[in-house]
Amino acid sequence: METVLVSTSTFEKGIAKAVDVEKSNGIPVSTSEMSISPPESGLVVEDTELGDLCPEDDEGAVEYKWCLSNPSADRFAQLVTQLNFRLMEGHGECLYELGVEDCGRKRGLNEEKMSASLRTLQKMASQLGAETQVLTEGAGREGKVAQVLVRRVPGSLEEYLDLRVCVAGNVDSGKSTLVGVLTGNGELDNGRGKSRQLVMSHKHELESGRTSKVAIEVLGFSAAGNIVNYSGLRPLSWSDVVQRSAKLVTFYDLAGHERYLKTTMFGMTAHVADYCMLVVGANMGVLRMTKEHLCIALALRMPVFVVITKVDLAPEHIKEQTITHLQKLLKSPSAKKIPVIVRDEETLAMCAQNIVNDRIVPFFVISNVTGEGLGYLRSFLNIIQPRKDWTEFKSQPAEFSIDEIFTVPGVGTVVAGTTVSGSVSAGQVLALGPDSSGHFTKVQVKSVHYKRTPVKKVVAGEAGSFAFKKKK
Repeated sequence: METVLVSTSTFEKGIAKAVDVEKSNGIPVSTSEMSISPPESGLVVEDTELGDLCPEDDEGAVEYKWCLSNPSADRFAQLVTQLNFRLMEGHGECLYELGVEDCGRKRGLNEEKMSASLRTLQKMASQLGAETQVLTEGAGREGKVAQVLVRRVPGSLEEYLDLRVCVAGNVDSGKSTLVGVLTGNGELDNGRGKSRQLVMSHKHELESGRTSKVAIEVLGFSAAGNIVNYSGLRPLSWSDVVQRSAKLVTFYDLAGHERYLKTTMFGMTAHVADYCMLVVGANMGVLRMTKEHLCIALALRMPVFVVITKVDLAPEHIKEQTITHLQKLLKSPSAKKIPVIVRDEETLAMCAQNIVNDRIVPFFVISNVTGEGLGYLRSFLNIIQPRKDWTEFKSQPAEFSIDEIFTVPGVGTVVAGTTVSGSVSAGQVLALGPDSSGHFTKVQVKSVHYKRTPVKKVVAGEAGSFAFKKKK
């Protein structure tokens, strides 16, 4: 998603806002630690004095509109064309700031005009096969302002939004439990590891409660922003989630024990993850492997957001110590990040727009047992966009990076990985290799699967698996 450039003074106001948020939560903040140079690509931050946004960018996936009530037929056609452009810029989704002028001034609308503007935006979206969801509502100078998410309903596999998130953190920090709660049927954990059983597959993992391999789970959002996983008494199959979703979030649950550090490194690099979700137990503090995983993410220049779990178990002073320790790590000269604790919808929206710049690090304080803070985390995953644009790679020759090779009885050899460029379809002839001698072997694809769902092809940027046979 494109972002707008801001001046040094505006950036400093954004830092001041982060400091104010931390101070309001009783966390000591050193102003010297916040002396960070402005980002090269800029942040979409608010003016803390007026509550205004920075001026609108002509490109990108964010559009400012003061009023959309009762447009003429010609004006409506122009607005639909403009919305289509924003959807293309955001790869199928965009944000509309209603009640905001092009200069970023939050002028606001009265109740009647705001309702009419929302109806107009909904009609515009329906013209393009998209749906709308009101994310936040606030106050402007003359009335209400609203932030609205517009998401296109995918008509084909190529139009799916696929967000990849690797889940890192120290052993016993609650990574698998969190993934199980997010991708299950909506039930919370019972405090005794019920949710992590949905993620773990090996007997020794279930017995020890520790992940030893990369576990993959999916979370689906509809075009209206609703979570499709939570529509039944039992967890849905991957195929059902894919068919009902407009946006997919794929979690790669990594191993936390130092014995499996190579497995964790493989998971963070091989799957082309967009973001790293660093999970920290509030009652455990920042341990050595937490720092190791954070350093790996920073070395890979992967945007990070922190989820602090088990707040129902941690005493208040221990939780605050954990948060303060993490903030000092992220503000250190080697990291130069801006940690922001998400406790309201405005901060959530600001973090979701700016995390792609790899400067802001949102903090979510949650409990998998009581459900505290999970709503903000789900909303955040609904709003953020994939970091890499794969559009230009889809027209290039096919290349598939293999991560795993296994044999399925009755099917034969199956490979799984990520489509780096072009597309791979059933019946296509590819060159498999290189082998130990540097040679390639011609093979023919027999069948293709995407998220355990049979499909005709997978395109650049999508993970998949396919069975093949040797071409004679």
